[in-house]
Amino acid sequence: MIKKRTYLLLAWFATLIVLVTLSSTLPLLNQSLLDIRLWTSTSQFIFTLFLLVIVLTIFLAVLVQTVTLISTQVMRTKIQAILKNKSIRGHGEEDQLLLQLSEKVKNLTHQVQLVDNQDLVKREAIIEGERKRIARDLHDTVSQELFATSMILSGLASNLSTLSQETLQEQLTLVTDMIESAQRDLRILLLHLRPSELEGKNLVEGFEVILREVSDKSNMTVHFQHQVDELPKLIEEHLFRIAQEIISNSLRHAKAKNLDVYLFQKETELQLKMTDDGVGFQQAEENELSYGLQNIRERVEDMAGTIKIRTAPNKGVAIDIRIPLLKGKEDEDDSSDAS
Repeated sequence: MIKKRTYLLLAWFATLIVLVTLSSTLPLLNQSLLDIRLWTSTSQFIFTLFLLVIVLTIFLAVLVQTVTLISTQVMRTKIQAILKNKSIRGHGEEDQLLLQLSEKVKNLTHQVQLVDNQDLVKREAIIEGERKRIARDLHDTVSQELFATSMILSGLASNLSTLSQETLQEQLTLVTDMIESAQRDLRILLLHLRPSELEGKNLVEGFEVILREVSDKSNMTVHFQHQVDELPKLIEEHLFRIAQEIISNSLRHAKAKNLDVYLFQKETELQLKMTDDGVGFQQAEENELSYGLQNIRERVEDMAGTIKIRTAPNKGVAIDIRIPLLKGKEDEDDSSDAS
């Protein structure tokens, strides 16, 4: 919409055009623009002059509006071409700015594609690493145990007539223990692979579900202490995945008998601490758990938190995570209402 001062400017231009036109044509009619009688005696002439100024003002306004619409349409077309990564041409100052914007959009698109490709390669590498790790775990635990039981049973079958009852009982007991161990290792591996979600549950309820599964499907004793109010869903999802990763590492590597989980919320901080009494590891040997630890650290960093890992050989592992809480629940409700 054209502003008021633009109308005034157009009216001034129209007046000048009319005056210039009259100055050129009146001498041909033996009249003078400076003759006062022309202005005082001819009311029809004054009305015509006024009407001519109005018509010219409207004409100039429509002309400016049309030029503005055409310029806007051209600008919109060029911007659409930029968004579609198409080439544009121009020589004006605005066109040069659009050309610079086009180049920046192309560079940004190229960088985004590179990041996406790198992210895809990284995800594929992670998936391949997980496959190899699962295959290694199956080979080192379940496969070895089943192979050993097969060899023992084969030996028993070929020497059954020469074995005493006591020796036979001992070998069968050993086979039973090995099969139970293989079954337990397989359950642990399936527990790690089976996805668990927080759908319909809060963080404490989600922890209780996975910790109950750990108690039921392994020989590990679990202690869970908590004091938590309502948390943002994003923080709950991150902490739930972190806990899953730590539990998985404890089950598969720590050989722990006890797992202690502490989840406490303060006014400005949330603490998750998980400790086990397993074999631990040298801090320099963290590369053995690089994927799991890297995943945990990335999630903690996404929440602007901190993580401390304390461990030593045969001293277990303690992982202490602190997440800052920048808003209370009332503030969060207020901000959501405002939005």
